[in-house]
Amino acid sequence: MRIRLIISTLLIVLFFPCYSFAETTLTSTSTFDTRPAVQAFIQNMVKKYGFNKDQLTQLFSAVKVRPKVIRSIKAPLEQRPWHTYQRLFVTEGRIRNGVTFWDTYQTILTAVEKKYGVPASIIVATIGIETKYGEHTGEYPVIDALTNIGFSDSPRAPYFRSELEEFLLLTREQHLDPLTVMGSYAGAIGQPQFMPSSYRRYAVNFDGSHPIDLSHNEGDIIASIANFYKQKGWETNQLITVPASLIGNNYQFYLNKNKEIKIIKRTTLAEFGLPTDSIKKEKQPYKLLILQSNWGNEYWLTFHNFDVIKRYNASDLYAMSVFQLSHYLEVLRTELNKKLNQESNHA
Repeated sequence: MRIRLIISTLLIVLFFPCYSFAETTLTSTSTFDTRPAVQAFIQNMVKKYGFNKDQLTQLFSAVKVRPKVIRSIKAPLEQRPWHTYQRLFVTEGRIRNGVTFWDTYQTILTAVEKKYGVPASIIVATIGIETKYGEHTGEYPVIDALTNIGFSDSPRAPYFRSELEEFLLLTREQHLDPLTVMGSYAGAIGQPQFMPSSYRRYAVNFDGSHPIDLSHNEGDIIASIANFYKQKGWETNQLITVPASLIGNNYQFYLNKNKEIKIIKRTTLAEFGLPTDSIKKEKQPYKLLILQSNWGNEYWLTFHNFDVIKRYNASDLYAMSVFQLSHYLEVLRTELNKKLNQESNHA
């Protein structure tokens, strides 16, 4: 009850690319290995990377048609309004379980934060948003997901074909069976939900005693997320976002089609009635972000690190959910530790 009360109070106090394309024309009895585009892809993998043609042909003959993958990629959660997205991802369960996760892996998180400069709260929140701390890492064979989208008529099919290429290289390097690696409907892998290219570029071995494992080894998972953010430009001890209050409607003149304002001069901020006093020492540029809530628009100033989070998922809603979950994790953990210390002092 104490935890529920604290979380409920926090939730009261504080104020995530869209795809549109036709369904694949494959029927449930079709096989990918007979498609000319797949055969061309196989030839390229043989020529470019020395894969065995017969083995790849056999591999693609085992790939299943997944209409649900196509339906899912057409309607990502990031299309929903902020208040709906927030209710799905910034929840009491994710806050409470996140604090438990943080306490369980505190030693690793402390070491990783010190090495990479990425806050433990952001790392934990990312795992919480992506897979609920490893509870939901995906129900599709990665090769099925990437192949279905990569050889559909999606405008982003070339991207998913490149990720399929990266996936085959990854499984060869890591000595994995490409038919047994599971992931999301978009082909993301493990607790961090890394796409294969990110897995190959940013996954790290925490202690060097085993092959990299982003599904079960928490050290690798935590360190890999921190390494991703660091390599994408995370700046230690810098702001992510702060709430803003606008005066009047003059700001609307400066809105672009994404409802985002790039603020160049601080005098402009003053005209909008934004909280310049709280950030007057900031040297980095920032933007005004407008989100839909149940009570009207929410206004936020976002900074460089907010954009770094968006390199994990290019959505304002996603980045805001990571930030807010990280905030609640910090506050609840502080409250619980304070209560624990008080009880210890009275014992």
